[in-house]
Amino acid sequence: MTETERRFVQVDGLSRSFPGERGGEALTVFEQVNFSIARGEFICVIGHSGCGKSTILNILAGLDQPSQGVALMEGREIAGPSLDRGVIFQNHSLLPWQSTLQNVSFAVAARHRDWSRAQVLAHSRQYLDLVGLNGVEDRRPSQLSGGMRQRVGIARAFAIEPKLLLMDEPFGALDALTRGTIQDELVRICQQTTQTAFMITHDVDEAMLLADKILLMTNGPKARIAEIVEVTLPRPRSRSTVIFEPNYYPIRNHLVDFLVSRSKTFRDQPPTGYDPRHPPQVRPQADGSVAPQHPATSGAPHDP
Repeated sequence: MTETERRFVQVDGLSRSFPGERGGEALTVFEQVNFSIARGEFICVIGHSGCGKSTILNILAGLDQPSQGVALMEGREIAGPSLDRGVIFQNHSLLPWQSTLQNVSFAVAARHRDWSRAQVLAHSRQYLDLVGLNGVEDRRPSQLSGGMRQRVGIARAFAIEPKLLLMDEPFGALDALTRGTIQDELVRICQQTTQTAFMITHDVDEAMLLADKILLMTNGPKARIAEIVEVTLPRPRSRSTVIFEPNYYPIRNHLVDFLVSRSKTFRDQPPTGYDPRHPPQVRPQADGSVAPQHPATSGAPHDP
């Protein structure tokens, strides 16, 4: 993997502040956020509400601008939305007057302006099939279940074949059974397409199922990335079998301990030697130890 592929997305010194009320002190949501994403890597971000996870995603999407620092993709600064970056929000964000097929095909037509209508429709149907929605192409969003609407959003995002897929708690509003089914579909699609992805979640088990690495953010305001946890679970992963892997519970316990305890004190009492420019990369072990890795620089994702 080349250096460009290893640092496919590069975030350096990112901070975001908002003006205070009535001329008061500005609110710094997060500061000194540094990480990179390798091409084909799946990154999850976990942290308590208010630490700026969604704001970081919006900056990567080109929907917001940092107060300080820079976000790069393929060595170019992200400055505005682009079809090279697909976004799946918690709300499916479908056009209610359009059919299922039309909600996907309008994005495909925007991506491939030189394609014929037949090419656009065939490509759109391919991705609807991929998420199990063949046969409902003519239904409008109001005629679909919540899980089906979210699948349309996933199909639309993948159909434009973005270089980077951004997801902001895409399954948060779904019931547990539907969420599990779509998680399995997302795992399968990402394995087939080697999609580079950045996802926000509050669900530890979801992050472990999907991610190559998990960014742990301290509590806000002035949140930072405390650690980057390597998910050393073999691929392909299945919800029904991954829990039996020797490293599953050591990783899970490490994540839960951070969210319950360490995230509250890390910002004001960081460990000796902590440098937000190079957040530590750790690998929880089956024997309960935590093997420190080199300061975080993303490498190749796990092989499927």
